[in-house]
Amino acid sequence: MTTTAIETQPQIVTFNTVGTYRGNLRTDVTARQFEIGVAEPEDLGGDDSAPNPMELLLAGLDGCLAVVADVVAAEYEAKITSLSLVTNADLDARGFLGTAEVQPYFQAVRTEVDIEIDLPREKFAEYTETVLRRCPAATLILAANVDFEIAWTQL
Repeated sequence: MTTTAIETQPQIVTFNTVGTYRGNLRTDVTARQFEIGVAEPEDLGGDDSAPNPMELLLAGLDGCLAVVADVVAAEYEAKITSLSLVTNADLDARGFLGTAEVQPYFQAVRTEVDIEIDLPREKFAEYTETVLRRCPAATLILAANVDFEIAWTQL
């Protein structure tokens, strides 16, 4: 693994989105030059025209893990040949609906990662721990005390 000096000065990166509510539980969000639809399914009163906010949160987690996996692989001088992620999460809707004193966010998140990487098996656990520790989305979920399980399979 290539070692780099730890930066002593903050390197703050600011992210920006602009959301426009369209009614019927639909919001169009712009991030840089990309427009993302956010909606609720019909059974929750929406028009089912886009993923809902919590699905997009899980998509962000999958994407973040994949990006960090690739960055860390390069630091280990390894190459990823294939990478797939499947994430499932449980949410008690009573929190959102205000009908019970439960958290409105996920109670549990489970991610399965299948990765083909030219990394010696004895380095794989260290590699996956590094990815998890450096993934902003994963650490945010962990900081919320959500039960987060991630299972890595090296193909």
